[in-house]
Formats: sequence, C-alpha cells, structure tokens
Amino acid sequence: MVGKTVMQHTREIAALQESTKAAHKRIDNNGRMIEGVHELAANVKTLAFQVETLTKTLETHVARLEAGQKSQGERIGKLEAEPASKWQKLSWLVIAGVATAIVAYFMGKLL
Repeated sequence: MVGKTVMQHTREIAALQESTKAAHKRIDNNGRMIEGVHELAANVKTLAFQVETLTKTLETHVARLEAGQKSQGERIGKLEAEPASKWQKLSWLVIAGVATAIVAYFMGKLL
C-alpha cells in the first residue's frame, strides 16, 4: 500500500506541476493582453485628441468660409443693385427733363 501511495502522490504532484505551469502560461498571456489593452486605450486617447483638434480646426475654417460667403454675397448684392439704381436715377432724370421741358414750353408761351 505504501508503494501505491508514493506513486499516487508522485502522479498528483506531477499533475499539480502541469496545472501550475498551465496557470502561469494563462497568467502570462493575460498580462500580455492587458498590456495590449492599455496600449490600445492610449492610442484611442491620442486619436480622440487628434479628432478633437481636427474638429476645432474644421469649425474655424467653416466659420471663415461662411463669413467670406456672407461678405461675398453682400458685395454681389450691391453689384446687382447698382444697375437698378442707375436705371432709377436715369428714369428720374428723364422725368425731370420732360417736366422741365413742359414747364419751359408753357413758360415760353406765357412770356
């Protein structure tokens, strides 16, 4: 019986050693995975910062473009209104000229 017990203990110790080795391998693998997760988290943080910076830059450029478009729209509006303004002035000058001619004609007849 004693021989069986020593052999049985030897097998149990060997099994425990194998189990311990397997556990250490899993722990090492988990450690590497955790390091990878930490590295990934750091990369995501850097990427988020870069996206935030890019977003701010784009917002600044969009604001500048909108301001430029508004200014350009105002200038175009003035340019489009200018011929109408000139036409209106010309119309008043023609009306005033005709009215002056009529008044001058009647004044010439009266005098």
